[in-house]
Amino acid sequence: MPPIVAFLIALSLFALFILYFATDSDFRQRIIGTILALGLAGFCAYSLFPPEEKIKRGMDLAGGVRFTLQLNKREEAAEAINKKDQEEALNVLQKRLAGSVSDVSIAPEGDDRLVVDIPHRDGDANQKIDDDKIKQIRSQLQKSAILELYLTHEQNNPVTIGKIERGEDVIPFSKIATFAQPEGESSQEPEKLLLKDEVMIEGKDVTNAYAFNESGSWKINITFVGDGEKTLSQVSKKYAGDGVTQMAILLDGEIISAAVFNGHIPGGNCQITGRFTEQEANTLSVSMRNPLGVKPEILYEESFPPTLANEAINQGIRAGLSGLLLTALFMAIFYRFAGLIALIGLSMNIILLFGILAIFQADFTLAGIAGVILTIGIAIDANVLIYERLREEMAAGKTIGIAIQTAYEKAFSAIFDAQITTLITALVLLWLAEGAIQGFAVTLTIGIIVSLFSALLVTRVSFNWLSAARKLNKPLTFTPVLSNKKINFLGLSKFSRFISVALIGVTVLTIGLKKEESLGIEFVGGDQLRFNASENTDRDSISKVITDTLSETKKPQIQELTPIGGDSTIFSVRIEPGSGEKVKQAIATAGLAEGQIQSQQIGSVVAGEMLQRSLYALIAGLGVIFIYVTFRFEFSFAIGAIAALIHDLLIVIGITVLCGKELNLILVGAFLTIAGYSINDTIVVFDRIRENLRSQRGNVKDIMNTAINATLSRTILTSLTTLITVVCLLLFGGPALNDFSFAIVIGVIVGTYSSIFVASPIVYWWAKKKKVNLRRQILDADQDDISSAPTTN
Repeated sequence: MPPIVAFLIALSLFALFILYFATDSDFRQRIIGTILALGLAGFCAYSLFPPEEKIKRGMDLAGGVRFTLQLNKREEAAEAINKKDQEEALNVLQKRLAGSVSDVSIAPEGDDRLVVDIPHRDGDANQKIDDDKIKQIRSQLQKSAILELYLTHEQNNPVTIGKIERGEDVIPFSKIATFAQPEGESSQEPEKLLLKDEVMIEGKDVTNAYAFNESGSWKINITFVGDGEKTLSQVSKKYAGDGVTQMAILLDGEIISAAVFNGHIPGGNCQITGRFTEQEANTLSVSMRNPLGVKPEILYEESFPPTLANEAINQGIRAGLSGLLLTALFMAIFYRFAGLIALIGLSMNIILLFGILAIFQADFTLAGIAGVILTIGIAIDANVLIYERLREEMAAGKTIGIAIQTAYEKAFSAIFDAQITTLITALVLLWLAEGAIQGFAVTLTIGIIVSLFSALLVTRVSFNWLSAARKLNKPLTFTPVLSNKKINFLGLSKFSRFISVALIGVTVLTIGLKKEESLGIEFVGGDQLRFNASENTDRDSISKVITDTLSETKKPQIQELTPIGGDSTIFSVRIEPGSGEKVKQAIATAGLAEGQIQSQQIGSVVAGEMLQRSLYALIAGLGVIFIYVTFRFEFSFAIGAIAALIHDLLIVIGITVLCGKELNLILVGAFLTIAGYSINDTIVVFDRIRENLRSQRGNVKDIMNTAINATLSRTILTSLTTLITVVCLLLFGGPALNDFSFAIVIGVIVGTYSSIFVASPIVYWWAKKKKVNLRRQILDADQDDISSAPTTN
């Protein structure tokens, strides 16, 4: 679709959206709402199909490899890395990798880092990301490829070099250089040469470099121009045939070749010989043609084997369909015909969500699957709030048309506040988080916005059409749930306080005992492998291979991740930093893994930054929610909401760690989602308490109890709708999302408990302690709102 056409369609839909809310006519509202809903759905559906082409998969669903590079200045450079250095490094690496892969994305991060994404693509030999390809790419990324040619010193011999290293001798204007060791021979003592401390030829004079095979040996031909060509000609002529003086060729400070001059070298051409493989020779030649002015260091590396990526997609689809079907069944059982209307809104919700992802080409990640499934629960929550209001209005004897209109109007504030607080947490994640969590935040943000549209517009227009066509002549029937209960919830505050204090105590004790052991690799650094186990692979066999491979005695952390309904067992192995490649190769050689092994390597610097950003995200999320709730409610209610929220997070974190889960980035996303969900439930209760305090007289404690009882059914039902989808994610979503869904399940249960037994009692306690008249405070706030409203003459 041409951009101008897409823009005009979007502008027209936006105009219809404004017209829908601007008109007072029910008929015009139905017409405009229908055109808007169908137009938006059609636009998104057109943008979405075919989904395998239009949906942009994130790295964890497409397969591939990701690196984060720290750009460091060379030792002789005085200035720090700047934007220009970063841009030059990006361009050089783009050229280097162009010969190895056909699709690479390199993006700047901050002022001195680059993020390199290389996706796997079936059917493209250059884009087949296997272990050999990753090794080649890693080598190309790490080399500065600073080429320097030196002459050996007249006193170059092993005895003199030994004396200099022991401090027994000093040779002026000299330096010792070591030969680069072939891979796999790091245990051997490398050969060394004593060089004149003056660069004969610099790499900037290289105009071309290419690899070639001669008599079965791979060599590299280098062509120098300018001063390099001239110096090479002069020096080779001077030392030709002396059999002693060698020309040492150094790459990034290590000798890759050294040889005497057999004759004069005119024209600036020389050859580098060594024990190169074809891949090494090609990698070196490409790097020499594109040298870097900085020293790259890999801070973060993660590979995503395509087999595991495809398995994750299948598991996500299974979890999503299961959640969708069970949600549909739930709505049909509890709300019957009205439940079918909710499913129309839910279908619209899903079309819009994926359509917007396709339109903006947002990465759809594994965590994004969790966002979609969670969105299903959020979308249904809004409908439950409306239907529970509708149940009350019909019970009050109102006609079906008036009852529907009143239900939407009364439910609006609770739905809006609840969704806004969840949106706040999603936006905080989007702002502060990175990687997979950003994918989750993007999906959740879009899901919340389209959920509001589908619940408040699509389902209402559907009801209005049915009402206008007189298809709703008799009241809708709903399955009764906990109706007309009169439980003294505030009277149970002592018992609930004991439970909460006990659970928080367990949390503090658990985290205090485990300390750093409770943190995942993303927060402390290290190497982690994940793979599908072959037959007869178990913890003992993996542990033995690791112990035989590594010299350190620290016991590896091995987790068995067996997905429900999965065909294979997945193992996760966490080992010491820098040992990932050795262990990966050993596991593959021992035949313990089927297919490629997923690897993750995180440096301590990046790990520390991830931990810091995660703490900032949690604090920022709580802070913004507190400000919003204080703005929308009175301060007493804000205190109760935040206290309940902190209560929920502490307990969920404690239970998560107690059950052997590691705190990682995906769990930070879960905790912030729980914060949004917890505040949702609390806001629904608070909204009813405020409504009752405005309209009823009597004891505040009794009024609060009445409000909690009145909202009990919707509190339970909204929790059930969310639990249905998240439990499906826990059962069928695969190991990668197991920790996330586990935390959400615990969070929903604890959040439901706190919205009933914690938040309101704290509001009552605070108001009593501070001698605050809640009713007067609410009425005064209402009066302020009326006074500040604009008036017309």
